[in-house]
Formats: sequence, C-alpha cells, structure tokens
Amino acid sequence: MKRTDVVLLLILAFVQFTGIVDFMILMPLKPKLTELWGINPQQFGIAVFAYGFGAFISSLICVNKVDRFDRKKVLVVIYAGFTLGTFFCGFANSYIMLVIARFITGLFGGVSGSIIQSIVGDAIPPQKRGQAMGILMMGFALASIVGVPGGLYLAAHNHWYTPFLILGGLCALVFIGILFVIPSFTGHLATFKQQSFVGVMKSVLSSPNRRWALLLTALIMPSHFFIIPFLSDFFTYNLKFDYSTTVPLVYIFGGAITAFSSPLIGKLSDRIGRYKVLLALTVLSLIPLLGIPNLHTQSKLVLLCFTASFFVFSGSRMIVSMAHVTSTAEPSIRGAFLIINSSVQQFGTSIASLAGGFIVMQSSDNTLHNYPYLGYLAVFFSILVALVFNKVKPLKV
Repeated sequence: MKRTDVVLLLILAFVQFTGIVDFMILMPLKPKLTELWGINPQQFGIAVFAYGFGAFISSLICVNKVDRFDRKKVLVVIYAGFTLGTFFCGFANSYIMLVIARFITGLFGGVSGSIIQSIVGDAIPPQKRGQAMGILMMGFALASIVGVPGGLYLAAHNHWYTPFLILGGLCALVFIGILFVIPSFTGHLATFKQQSFVGVMKSVLSSPNRRWALLLTALIMPSHFFIIPFLSDFFTYNLKFDYSTTVPLVYIFGGAITAFSSPLIGKLSDRIGRYKVLLALTVLSLIPLLGIPNLHTQSKLVLLCFTASFFVFSGSRMIVSMAHVTSTAEPSIRGAFLIINSSVQQFGTSIASLAGGFIVMQSSDNTLHNYPYLGYLAVFFSILVALVFNKVKPLKV
C-alpha cells in the first residue's frame, strides 16, 4: 500500500475514532446516568436508539445527493455537523435533552461512516480493501484503548458530560486535518446521473446482490451489539466489579488486542478469502456471546479473557463484512449505496439496543435479569450472518 494511501487511511481512522467514541461512550455511562436521572433499561435503549434513528433520517435526505459532490466536501459538511452535535451532548441537562442531542449527533455521525467507506472504495483497489478496513478498524481499537477509558476517567473525576466536551474539542482538530490532508475525490462524477430519491432507491435496490449486502449489514449489527449496551451494568451490579476501574480496563485490554489483530485479520481475509475468515470468526465468537451474559466470576482475568475474545472475534467480523459489502457497488452509486448501508447499520445497532432494553429487567438493587437472552439472540443472528454472507458477490474488476 502506498504511503499516501496510508496517510489518508490514518486520517479517516481518526474520523472513525471520534465517531466510535461518541457512539460508545454513552453505553458505559449507563450506571452514572441511572444514579443521576434514575433512567431504566427501556429509557436507556431509547437514548441509544435516538442516534440510529437520526442516522436513518439523514440517509433519506442524503441518498440522492451524496454522489453529486466531491466526497471531501461532503465529509467536511457532515463532520462539522457531527462536531456541533457532540458539543450539544455535553450541554444536555436532562434525559430528554440528551435524547434530542443524540438524535442530532446521529443525523451527522451516522452518515460520516458511509462517506469514509466511499472514499476507501474510490481510493483503495479491491484486493487491498480488507487491509484498508483493518487500518480503519484501528480507530475502534484506539477508541477502546484511549477514548472510552479516558472518557470514563473524566466522567468519574468531573461530570458525566465532560467526555463529550473534550471529544468535541478533539473533533475540531480532526476537522482541520480533513481540510488540509484529505484530497478531493471527484472521479465518480464522470458517470454520475442526477436522479430523484425514488430513482436512486430503485438503482441501488434493483440489484439482488446489493439487497443481499444490505441484509448482511442488517444482520451483523445485532449479532454484535445485542449485549454491548448493558455490559457495564452487568459487570457493576451482577458481578460486583468496581465500575471505575474494571470497565475502563475491559476496554483498554480489549482495544489493545484488537489494535494488533485487526490489520492481521484484514490481510488474512484478502489472502485466503473473506468467507473462510468470517466462518472461523463466527464459530469463535460463540464463546463470548454465550459466555459473557452467563458469566459468574470474581476473577478479573477470566472477565478480561471473555471480553477480549468478544472484541476480537465478534468485532472483527465487521472488518470482513464491510470489505465485502463495499465491493458490491459501482463508483457512480457507491456513495448512495453506502449511505443506505450506513443507515441500515446504525438502525440495526439501535434496534438491538432498543429491543434489549425491553428484554432486560433491572431490579431495585440495579441487578440485571434476562441478560442471557440477549446472548442467545446474538448467536441466532450470527448464524444468519454466516448463511447470508456467501450470497453477497463482490464486483469483478
């Protein structure tokens, strides 16, 4: 991979980093918000859902517009809105205000991921795309190692909203990097044809292959995110681990291993085939998906082994599937397709959180009940992912 490609991917990884931290930091803050506003699992599920619903709405607005412009200009506008939304979260002073702020942030943050993938699809050849997605996934690892634990530390020693204000400042710095480092991407404009919203949807959905790709995205998000929103509550109230030390350690340890494994898994999928790697990861991911919600231990080492395997095996399926899905759309409609795909991705994540909030019950001492059912649902969706994955066929180049 060329040096310019690596620099481009690193900037995009920082965009990914801020987006992931913004999305992830709310979930481990659940115990703090319960103490502050007394929110229950259903209310928390709604707060998480608001982000994905905002992403869904923005996709409807942008789907027939995103391919009309230079991809850099689109990213600049989207990321500016995301930065302002992140600051708004930091100034929320009630549960209702937080839900509104999450919705606004989702309007922009949900679309930014598709713009990143469009740029990768334009800049990186298909045979290197798995490796490229591996580098982008380092943004997730960095978020786990630095972003989430750092945010939890700031929340524990200051206020719950401090992480959002600090993250907003970091977003402003990344925004400057976008302006001065990322080049223009206009090659897709040569084959672009203006269409109405209905026309774009027909163009994207006319291909059975792209419909399978969207279904794959819809299935893989719940298969990973069913158990995530309530991890902190489960560790804190059911397993009786110290919130301020154990939860950050979980993300640091899992993120560090993911930082090492993500590029390797990306390269491996390019070398031996995505389907083989996806099947292996699916089988291995059953261990944490079933193990974590049924865990009974006071050993931090045992806990870290399960959570690290969750980050690596379950999370790495995203690398393989996103590389696979990105390869199904022609450049002229790639932006529109990935906008829709991003909407499906965010919506699937949020629906999993919302459904989980109505399945899990929390007693008066904050202990969670019915949590194992979320693990069983995650396994069911994981099996569906393995069945659908091979239906998706990358474009031949």
